[in-house]
Amino acid sequence: MIYHRAMSSVHDDVLALRDVDLDLLVYLDVLLRTGSVTGAAREIGVSQSAMSHALRRLRDRFGDPLFVRVGSRMAPTPLAEDLAQPLRAALLDLQRVLASPASFEAASSARTFRVACPDLVELVLMPRLVARLGEEAPGVQLVVQPVMQAGQAGRLSSGELDLAVVPVLAGRPLAASGELVQRTLFRDRFSSFLRSGHPLAAGGGPSLEAWIEWPHLLVSPSGRGPGLVDSALAERGLARHVALRVPGFGTAAALVAASDLILTAPAALARVCEPLGVVERALPLPLPEHGVVLLWHRRFGSDPGHRWLRRIFEEVAAEVLPGSSLRG
Repeated sequence: MIYHRAMSSVHDDVLALRDVDLDLLVYLDVLLRTGSVTGAAREIGVSQSAMSHALRRLRDRFGDPLFVRVGSRMAPTPLAEDLAQPLRAALLDLQRVLASPASFEAASSARTFRVACPDLVELVLMPRLVARLGEEAPGVQLVVQPVMQAGQAGRLSSGELDLAVVPVLAGRPLAASGELVQRTLFRDRFSSFLRSGHPLAAGGGPSLEAWIEWPHLLVSPSGRGPGLVDSALAERGLARHVALRVPGFGTAAALVAASDLILTAPAALARVCEPLGVVERALPLPLPEHGVVLLWHRRFGSDPGHRWLRRIFEEVAAEVLPGSSLRG
């Protein structure tokens, strides 16, 4: 009897969805992401008046303003903020149900996967990964986004992100939700990179004293704070001159090739430096090794397409970085 009542309740809840206009929920999701009636109308492809009408219907439906004007933008109310993540997750799940068969056939799939990935991994793995996708799944689309630690667990949970590729220093465990699963793609060490004609490029590597006398380049996505090298030098009572900070390794490698700047970076960068005339040398300063891990949410662990994409990432890492790739 208890079981029957529970099933009836679920059944009644599902029937209640007959009164829900799915288009309105899609409009609300886009409004939450854009914070603008005009921007949402443009993204969906409707007139601004149609979007304004949809917003009025949404306000009636939820009995809440949902958005209030703050300056030049529409700010969500607390209720709208609470709706954002579960609504996004529900719409993405529904999209998967409608677009994806129970079994995943890579060769015929037109599925879109979203991956957060640091630019170094893009530089090193993406060329081969794109080739593999072209060979096995020409209709699949891969959308690569920058890694953002804040909110990352929620984006993986909602399905807004399928995977995240994250660097993790040895001895500093990844602070991740217990609902996330991680697999090590590869492990790496740090090296010095400098142009082939640099005075310190001769031999196996410069001394620490000579190394800190030259200007350095620091890859710093935030543009703030000391780097790992600066902290290690400070422990020895030393310091270097960071002449330039840039947000990514691609820009950094090109700048090193055209200057006397020294870059400290994961050794994997050497895979893309040779054509630029940039050489790798031993780092005259001990730094911890680090790993690059693949993260996903448990609820997608058995999804056939998800499993296929994870396997492709692992195989490409093992192929491109055979000396350092590890299953973890």
